[in-house]
Amino acid sequence: MKEKNNYQTAPEFQELENWVANLRVEFAQTGQTIFKSRNEVKIFGKGDRILNVKSFKFPNLVNRFVYVYFRGSKAARSFAYAEKLLKLGVPTPQPVAYAEYIRSGVLKESYYVSLHFKYDFTLREVLNYQISERDRILRQWVAFTFEKLHKNGIFHLDYSPGNTLIRHDGDEYFFSLIDLNRMNFGEIDFEKGLQNFRQLDTDRQTLELLATEYALLNEKDPGLAMKKLLALDQKNKNYRHRKMKWKSAFRKLIRFGRASE
Repeated sequence: MKEKNNYQTAPEFQELENWVANLRVEFAQTGQTIFKSRNEVKIFGKGDRILNVKSFKFPNLVNRFVYVYFRGSKAARSFAYAEKLLKLGVPTPQPVAYAEYIRSGVLKESYYVSLHFKYDFTLREVLNYQISERDRILRQWVAFTFEKLHKNGIFHLDYSPGNTLIRHDGDEYFFSLIDLNRMNFGEIDFEKGLQNFRQLDTDRQTLELLATEYALLNEKDPGLAMKKLLALDQKNKNYRHRKMKWKSAFRKLIRFGRASE
């Protein structure tokens, strides 16, 4: 089977090019795993730098083809979007490289490399009432979303609680975005901007706080914002519930089929 190795290294990290070219072997044999679920993240020490490497799970049959010929792999998009965000002044861990392995014309594996960002907690811990100054952090995060993302026409399609890293330094909180492979760019009006808060899966009181802050930044009616965001939140929860039921039914069907063999 014919295999092709595509990779790109940022100009300021050219000394790592040989390492990036052999990233599949390096990832399999070395590094320290810090996260493993659908995807796996490892850290690597290279000189005085700590690198994060994210290995994306094998795409489904359709995307193995689509990611090669139409959209670009998740790793390639993460690299390109990180560069674009930094140019727009949006904090994200500095992109270092990406590598992808194509066999017989379809994508098999892909890896995204960035500098390791030292953070204190994620937005998830804030939403779960595990961090003091919770309301203050949430208000700052809403302002960050409005000023840094929406004013720059950036819509993060996976704006879930684990994808905002937060570092506390003195009286300030600093935010950095990860999981960048799904993003849209273009004008974002008030209603579209509210949609970015639909994946938080938090309580009504918190949603009302977020809606109020976002409305005030947009010079809109907070009551209307609350109504819209609560409806978006319920719609997202209904979708997730239907998806879980479908997956459960599918797994039962598979088990039944195996038992009948």
